Amino acid sequence: MQKEQRKFTEKTRRDLESGCNVTIVAFGDSITAGYAVRRGFPYFWKEALALKYPEARVEMINAGISGDTTMDGQSRLDWAVLSYEPDLVTINFGINDSVLGLGLEEFEMNFVDMVRRIRAGPGSEILLMSSQPLETPPYDRLVLDYYQAVRRVATQMNVGFVDVYFAWMEKVREGTPLGSLILPGLDHPNEAGYRIIAEELMKLF
Repeated sequence: MQKEQRKFTEKTRRDLESGCNVTIVAFGDSITAGYAVRRGFPYFWKEALALKYPEARVEMINAGISGDTTMDGQSRLDWAVLSYEPDLVTINFGINDSVLGLGLEEFEMNFVDMVRRIRAGPGSEILLMSSQPLETPPYDRLVLDYYQAVRRVATQMNVGFVDVYFAWMEKVREGTPLGSLILPGLDHPNEAGYRIIAEELMKLF
């Protein structure tokens, strides 16, 4: 799976290998923002990229806002993403959309719209992301439909998909308790959880 996803980061990878300046925008909700932690996945990801490509200069812009839905994402895409003309954009929404009851069809269309606008603008490489499992089973089941919708859009629009949910579940299957990756009572990743997301992204680099 990772092997075929690597084609979606080919240009950015080439630039990093050549020691160029690379701009990445991490766009999304509180999972991207790094709610209630000191360091979220963009921090750990940038750290790992700097280690692997010491000649390159990576500018990592965290454009995550807690509570945002895909509708909020659409309304701030111009200034939060396109204005930076990034080489690569990660897009990560879903949990708030599902909890607030935005229909799956509209949710998918919002993602399609954002991908189209990025393509028409700076033409950045794009990675869509699912989020982590939730500790409350009914919410976890609900949010899975939204994660699957994100995967569908990635396939349909021919952009990358980073399956954060699957990466976390692998760790759980290997014996890591889910609760040890989540902030108590908050259903958001702690720093250990964020490291898994950064590791999953690094598999494409």
